[in-house]
Amino acid sequence: MSDPTTERLEAIQSELAGILEERLSALNQAMRGTETLTRRIVSAELEIERHAARRESLEAEVVELEAAAKADVEGTADIRARHAELTAERQRIASEAERLEEEVAEAGQQLGHTRGRVTQLEAEAETLRSENAALKAKLKTLEENIARMRRLKEELMSSISGLTQQMTGLAGGSD
Repeated sequence: MSDPTTERLEAIQSELAGILEERLSALNQAMRGTETLTRRIVSAELEIERHAARRESLEAEVVELEAAAKADVEGTADIRARHAELTAERQRIASEAERLEEEVAEAGQQLGHTRGRVTQLEAEAETLRSENAALKAKLKTLEENIARMRRLKEELMSSISGLTQQMTGLAGGSD
């Protein structure tokens, strides 16, 4: 038959193991979220670089068009129209780059939050591990105390039995 204290300690140990597993699962999930955010940041940075290169390319093209406009007065209307298109494209790209920079900043903030959460969960996991170790040590101490108390009980019972026999012997001998 199981001792209620042992059963309770086993239940507590099982509950702590479940909590630890849950915390580790949450930690893994947070790490996956961090990886996703990191990928998004890298993708956004690559997109910014691509847009920056595209912007430089367009700016170089605008310079060439402006030089051609000076050389060819008859085609100035066409060149100005093309210039306007490129300028609009540059502004659109600049707006897109700005939007991507804002996304990167937001993703950076989310990453910082996620890192903080991971740190918090790691600390909590460590605390649970320490508590678990302390409970295991306490369980061992209690088991040792119970064993000593049983041995003492047996010794006392044996001593009582011996004294009872002596009393019986004394009672029988004085009659």
